[in-house]
Amino acid sequence: MELSRAFLHMSSPAGTCDTDVALSYPERVLQIGEGNFLRAFTGWAIHLLNQNGAFCGRIVVVAPRPSGADNIAKINRQDGLYTVWLRGIEGGQNVDHAEIVTSVSRGIDPYRQWDDFLRCAESRDIDIVISNTTEAGMTYTEEVYDPAKPLASFPGKLTAYLYHRYLHFQGDPDTGLTILPCELVEHNGELLKEIVLRHASEWGLSQDFRAWVQSANHFCNTLVDRIVTGFPDECDRQLFTERTGYEDALLTVGEPFFLWAIEAGESLRERLPGQRFGINIRVAQSITPYTLTKVRILNGAHTAMSAVALLEGIQTVGEVMADPTVKDFIVGIIQDEVIPVLSHHGVSEADSNAFAQSVIERFENPFIHHEIANLALNGLSKIGARIVPTIVEYEQLTGDAPSLLSISFAAQLLYYRDVAKYQSVVRDNLAHVRLIQDVWSQERQLVLDETVRRLLAMDSIWGLDLCSVTGLTAKVTEAISQIRAEGVKNSIRQHRNSEFGLVD
Repeated sequence: MELSRAFLHMSSPAGTCDTDVALSYPERVLQIGEGNFLRAFTGWAIHLLNQNGAFCGRIVVVAPRPSGADNIAKINRQDGLYTVWLRGIEGGQNVDHAEIVTSVSRGIDPYRQWDDFLRCAESRDIDIVISNTTEAGMTYTEEVYDPAKPLASFPGKLTAYLYHRYLHFQGDPDTGLTILPCELVEHNGELLKEIVLRHASEWGLSQDFRAWVQSANHFCNTLVDRIVTGFPDECDRQLFTERTGYEDALLTVGEPFFLWAIEAGESLRERLPGQRFGINIRVAQSITPYTLTKVRILNGAHTAMSAVALLEGIQTVGEVMADPTVKDFIVGIIQDEVIPVLSHHGVSEADSNAFAQSVIERFENPFIHHEIANLALNGLSKIGARIVPTIVEYEQLTGDAPSLLSISFAAQLLYYRDVAKYQSVVRDNLAHVRLIQDVWSQERQLVLDETVRRLLAMDSIWGLDLCSVTGLTAKVTEAISQIRAEGVKNSIRQHRNSEFGLVD
C-alpha cells in the first residue's frame, strides 16, 4: 500500500488515538521548500517535538518554484505523511531507523493556489516561516508586484505574504512572524530581511509597512547541518518496502547527525525546546561559535582532504577514512591544528572534541557515498574561507605554520597545476586557476622556492599574502618536493615518523 492516513489506521489500530492527536494539531508553520532536505530536517524535528507534546503544531508546505508541483501533489496524496530513514553511525552505534513523520498538514502550489498561500497569512496560529530555497533563492530579483499574481522569487513571495498579513491585521505588532531561513548563506536572516525591505521600497509599499517588517518580525540567522541523500536507489527502496510493508513516494534518507542553530532569544527557545528532549536545536544569542566550528572542522576537513585524495586516486570520503594513513592525517589536522585555534575563539575544547568525533563518524558512514570530486568544486574559495584562517591563526598562536595543513596546501597547489586531469569541466574561478598555472609554467626559470613564494603571495586568491605566515613557505616547498618524489601518503608517513622521532 501507499503511505496514507488510512494505511496508518489499518496497520496500527492500537496507535490510532495518538496518531489522530498528532494529525489534528493546528497549522503553526509555513514552510517554503518542499524538497528532501527540509522534510528530513525541520519536518522531522517538529515531528519529534510534537511526539513529546512540546510544539503541538503542523506545517503547511509551499513550493518555491514551479518544479515543486510534483512533490506538492505527492504530499497531498499521502495526507502530508512521509518517512525519514536515518542511516549511519552515532555515538559509536549503528543507526538504521525509519520513522513516519506526521508534522505536515498539506502542500500548496502557489503558482496555482496563490490565494491559498496568502490565506495562510491571515492565521494568527501560523507565526513561524521556514525556508530552504538553496543559495540561489536568497538573492534579489527585480519583479513587478501584483497582489493577485504569484511572485517568482522566494523573497518576493515572502514580501507579498508579509504585506497581506500586515493589511489583514491592520499593522498589529503582535502579528509579526519569526522567520527562519535555512539556506546555507552566512547571516541568512539579515540578508533575507534586507531583500524583503528592498522589494517593499521598490514596490512603493508604505513606510508604516516597512517599519512593521523591521519592528514586529524577527529574521533569525540560522545554521543547519545534516546530510540528506534523498530518495534511495532501487535496491534500498525494495529493502524498505520489505521491512515496512508500504511504499512511500516521498521517502527521504539522511544521516543521524542533526544540528539546527538559531540566533534568537529565550522566547523562541521556549517554543522550540529541542534540547529538553534530546533534539539538537540550539537557540542562542549568537550562532557564531556553531558556524565557526562547522566551517573549520567539518568543511575544513573536507577541503583539506580533497586534493590529497585526488592525487592518490581516492574517490570518496569513505575511502579516505578506510585508508589508515590519510585518516590519521585528517584526524591530526582536526585535533592538532584546528581545535587549538577554535579554543582561542572561545569554543570549549569539550564542544570541539564532541563535534569532531561526530564528524569522523559522519565521514565513516557506509550509507553515504560522498564523492571527493564534488568536494573539490569551487575549491579556491573554499580554501580561502576554511583553511587559510586556521593557518594564519595557528601561526599567531604558536609562532609557526601548521605542518599538516602545509602538506594539504602543497597538495592543493599541485592539484591546481594540473586541474584538468581531475575535472573534465573545471568548476572554479577560472581567472584564478590561470594565475596559478601561469606561475607554475615558470618554475624552470624561477626554481621551486621562488615558485612557491609567488603562489603563496597571491593575495587576490587567498585574501592575504601567505608569505607573511612564519614557516609556511618553507613547509609547503618541502612538502611539494616530497610529494613529487614519493607521493602524498609517503610524505605524510615521513612527516608523522619524524614528528614522533621514528626512523623510516
